[in-house]
Amino acid sequence: MANFKSNQINVKYIFILFLSLFLVSCNTTNPSDVKKSDTQRIKSIKYGNIVSSLPVKVKGEGSLIGATTGAMIGGLLGTQVCGKELIAGAKCEEIAIVYATIGGAALGYVTEALLGNHDGHQYIIDIDDSEDDVAIVQGSETKLSNNDRVVIIFGKTIRVLPYDG
Repeated sequence: MANFKSNQINVKYIFILFLSLFLVSCNTTNPSDVKKSDTQRIKSIKYGNIVSSLPVKVKGEGSLIGATTGAMIGGLLGTQVCGKELIAGAKCEEIAIVYATIGGAALGYVTEALLGNHDGHQYIIDIDDSEDDVAIVQGSETKLSNNDRVVIIFGKTIRVLPYDG
């Protein structure tokens, strides 16, 4: 019976880990990926040429979503630690839930930040018909080179894409 309960807990851990990684990995910075909320909206565009491109490391950021997800998972796992015995006048299970929730929130926040780390490029772009240049950092595996012709799409996020026109 103890072996069955151990296997059941291991399955829970694997499921929770898979769910956490799935939720956090839904974030994307590829400029050719468009969110549903950005579809069928009027966007402003400008054309220009890449003056300079520099590879950069884009650091992920934790958020309330990662912390909340971690806290919920930690709290659920805290219920599995010990039973109803008393420790310093409180139920062991209650103490475990509190500490597991706090630890899960911290772990969820940090995990989301670490999974958000990726490579990107900073582009300096000479805008057509303007004396101003713009600098845009974009996470993408596709590198645009100096003198490449580009279109800049302004919306909720800014995207820089090659332009052959």
